[in-house]
Amino acid sequence: MRTRSLPILAAVWLGVVMIPLAGCDRDVNAVHANRDAQGNTTVRVDGKQVDQNVDQANKDFKAAGEQIKDSVNSAGAAIERGAEKAQEKIGPVVNEAMDSATITSKVKSKLAADPGINALYIDVDTDNGHVTLKGKVALAGQRDIAERIARQTDGVKDVTNQIQVIGEPAAAPVGQ
Repeated sequence: MRTRSLPILAAVWLGVVMIPLAGCDRDVNAVHANRDAQGNTTVRVDGKQVDQNVDQANKDFKAAGEQIKDSVNSAGAAIERGAEKAQEKIGPVVNEAMDSATITSKVKSKLAADPGINALYIDVDTDNGHVTLKGKVALAGQRDIAERIARQTDGVKDVTNQIQVIGEPAAAPVGQ
């Protein structure tokens, strides 16, 4: 946005600067200089014309200021509309990603605070409130504690526990 507004502001500024020069082709000069036959210069200043020129310049500057104000307000409104459209399109995606990152961070913090769990070996992935726990722990109780911690974290809708217990022998299949 910034790069597009600089040329516009430069053009407006140039236009404002050029306003006093716009009337130069008219014979409204307040100062007249003449040279006589001997080469002596005489200068005559028309005070009324000076006042008229100053008044006209003030009017022109005021009009230019109003145009600039209108243009800036219009540009500001256009930027605001563009920002609203962008928020409509990407806002939900950004908010969802931030929510997922926040939930992941909360779960990881709670796991790290529990002295019975080595949180370095547990990965936490969150997608739209659904938490997946992966990694390895020494005891089945640690696996259960990690799942309970995740389930009790604000924003968590569901937990998939894929943590492997490596310190205990695998349970015999049921029915054998």
